[in-house]
Amino acid sequence: MSRYLVLSRQLWSSSRSCSTRSFRRGVHQLRDLPAPTIESLAKRARLRPCDVLENEAESSAMGARQYSPAQHLSKWNARPKTVLLVQKPDDDRANQAVARLLRHLTEHHPYLTLLVEPHTARYHDTYPDLVVVDAADQALLPLYTDLVITVGGDGTVLHTSHLFAEGECPPVLSFSMGSLGFLLPFHIDSMAETLEMTLAGPVSILNRMRLACTPIDQNGQVLQCAKAVGDVGWQVMNEVTLHRGRHAHLTVVDAYFDGQHLTEAMADGLLLSTPTGSTAYSLSAGGPISHPGTDAFLLTPIAPRSLSFRTVILPGSGVVKLEISPLSRSPAELSVDGREVCELRAGEAVIVGKSRYPIPCVERAAGGSGWVRDINSLLQFNVGFRNKSLRSHHEA
Repeated sequence: MSRYLVLSRQLWSSSRSCSTRSFRRGVHQLRDLPAPTIESLAKRARLRPCDVLENEAESSAMGARQYSPAQHLSKWNARPKTVLLVQKPDDDRANQAVARLLRHLTEHHPYLTLLVEPHTARYHDTYPDLVVVDAADQALLPLYTDLVITVGGDGTVLHTSHLFAEGECPPVLSFSMGSLGFLLPFHIDSMAETLEMTLAGPVSILNRMRLACTPIDQNGQVLQCAKAVGDVGWQVMNEVTLHRGRHAHLTVVDAYFDGQHLTEAMADGLLLSTPTGSTAYSLSAGGPISHPGTDAFLLTPIAPRSLSFRTVILPGSGVVKLEISPLSRSPAELSVDGREVCELRAGEAVIVGKSRYPIPCVERAAGGSGWVRDINSLLQFNVGFRNKSLRSHHEA
C-alpha cells in the first residue's frame, strides 16, 4: 500500500505542472484529485467475503487470509465512493447505454465520483463533473477506484484488466448490449436494479484467475521491453503466447514446470492460458474448455510438429518457465492478452505463475456463474443434428 502511495504523490506532484488540458469545460483530471493518505486507503470501500467479515468480527487473525474462494457472496466494508466507467469506443449502442448509466448514477447516487477515459468524456460532455483518466494517469487508478462498470463486449473486461495490469483490480460489473459474451452476466436492460443491488450488496463474486508474467534474459534479469514490467509482473487475464510471428522457421521452446523440464516444443508457438482464457485463443488452438473457477493453467501448442502433443493441464500452484531453445532458428514474439510486448531470443524466457490479483467479477446472485449457459449458447456445446432436434423438443 505504501508503494502505491509514494507513486501517487510522485505522479500527482509532477502532473500539477502540466498546463495542457484536453477538456476545458470543467471536467477534472484524475491527477487533480487530492492525493490519498494511508488512512484513507485503509478505510476505502472493498468487497469482502461474507464469511471472512463474520470471522473477522470474532478474530482479527482471519484478516491474514490471502486467497478467496473462486466464487462467494461478498459485502462492502464501506460505501463505494469512486466508480470507473469503461465503455466500448466508437459504438452508438454503448454511448446510449452509458448515457442511461450516467443519468441513473448522477440522479440516485450524486455522491459518487465518476472516472472515465477521454473518449467517454467526449461522448458525454454534458456531464461537467466527470473525472478524466489520461493514459499517463492509469497508474493512479488502483488508488482511487472502488468499482468498475463496463459497457460493451468481452473486450471491455480485458481492457479493464490491462488498466489494472500492475496489481489489484477492483470489482468489475459488466453489462452487455444484446450481444452475448463469456464475461457479460448482465444485460443493459437490467441496469437500474443491477446497479442498486451491486452498490448495496451483498453480491456474488467470481474471482477469475490472472497470470503473473515476467520476461527474463539469460542471466535471470528482467528484460527491458516496450511495456514496463512491474514488481509483480504483467497481470494477464486470458493467455501468455509465444509465437514465431513473421519468421519462417518453427520456434523451439523448452517448457519447465516447477524447475523440471517438461518438454521441448517445436511448433508455431505455445499458449499458457487461464481457465477464463480457455474459450479464447486456446480453444482455437485445440485446447479444452475449462470452468473459470478451476485452479489450473492450460499449456497448449500452436500447430506443433508432433501430432502427439496435446494440451497439458497444470496445477495453478506451480510456476511455468518457457525458454527459447538454443536450437531455435528464430526468435519468438511474446504477447499477453493479444498485446505484443517484446521478442525473446535464444536463452531468454518468460516466467509465469498464478497472480495474487484475480479479476473479481460481479455475477448473478442465483444460478451460478452462468458458465453452463454460456458454453451452450455461445459455443453450441455438443450440439449435433440429433441434439438440435432434442433441444427444440425440450424447448417446445
